[in-house]
Amino acid sequence: MKVRSRKNLRWSTERVLAEIHQWKDKGQPLYANHVRLNFQELLAASIRYFGSWQEALDQAGISYVDVRKYRKWSKEVIVEEIRDLASKGFDLSFRSMALSQHNAMVYAAIRPKYFGNWRTALEAAGLASEEIYRYRSWDESGILEEIRRLKTEGADLSSKSMDESSNKLIATARRRFGNWGKALEKAGINYSEVRRRKRWTRENLVEGILELKKQGVKLITPEVKRANPSLFAAACKKHFYGTWKKALRAALRSEKLDEELDSSSPSVPEAAATTVPVPSEHATLSA
Repeated sequence: MKVRSRKNLRWSTERVLAEIHQWKDKGQPLYANHVRLNFQELLAASIRYFGSWQEALDQAGISYVDVRKYRKWSKEVIVEEIRDLASKGFDLSFRSMALSQHNAMVYAAIRPKYFGNWRTALEAAGLASEEIYRYRSWDESGILEEIRRLKTEGADLSSKSMDESSNKLIATARRRFGNWGKALEKAGINYSEVRRRKRWTRENLVEGILELKKQGVKLITPEVKRANPSLFAAACKKHFYGTWKKALRAALRSEKLDEELDSSSPSVPEAAATTVPVPSEHATLSA
C-alpha cells in the first residue's frame, strides 16, 4: 500500500531534513526507490537542495550505506567495507557478520567471483584472522587481564567508549559476565567512577568541533563520523543545530569572533560583523 504523499509542502533545506527524520520515525524504508514510489516530492526536493539523496541523508545524520537496499559489489568495495567495520570495532567473525545487517556483503565476499571464502576476504583487507577471533577464545582471566591493561594505559572504559573502540572485547565480556559493569567490578575497577554519559550543549559541541579542527581532522561528514560519532550525531539533532553544516557554521563563527576579540585594540575601530563562509562537505579545512 502506497504512503500518501504531501504535495503542498513549502520546501527548504530544513524542511527536507525534517521530513527525512519523520519518514524514518514512521518506520518507512529510506532507500531511494521506495521514497521515489511513495514520496517523490521529498526525493525531488532532496536532490534540488542537496544535489543527491545520499547527501541529504548524510546531512540528516543517517548512513546511506545502512539504508541502501541494493549495492553493486566488487572486491574493492568489499575490502573497503571490511576495513570500515574493523575501524569501528565490529566483531568480524563469519558467524557474527552473517547474522548482522552487513550479511549481504559477507555473502558477496564468499562468492567464487570475489574471494571464495571469508578468511581470504579478511586477508585482502589486511586483517589477520587470528586477530579477528582473538577475543572469542579468551577465558574470563584473559578478559580481566585485558581490561586491567587498558586501565593502566589510561583508556576510557565507559561502555559508550568501549562500544565505539573495542566492540569485540566488550561484547565478549558481556557474554562472559552478564554486563560490562560486572566485568569491570570483577577486574577490581569501580564502574561508577568510569561510567559517563556526556551531556551535549551547543557550547561544548562548538568546542568539540574546533578541537577536531585543531587536531587536523577534516571537518567533513565521513571524517567527523569516524573521529567522533557521538559529537556528529548530537550536532545534527533538531534541538541543537539540525544539520552538520549549521553546526560547522556556528563553530567557525565562534572561532572568528574569538580571533577578532583577541586582535582588537582601542586604536582600531571594531570591524563590522562579517559572515564566515562555510566550506562544502567535501572541502578540506586546514587546521
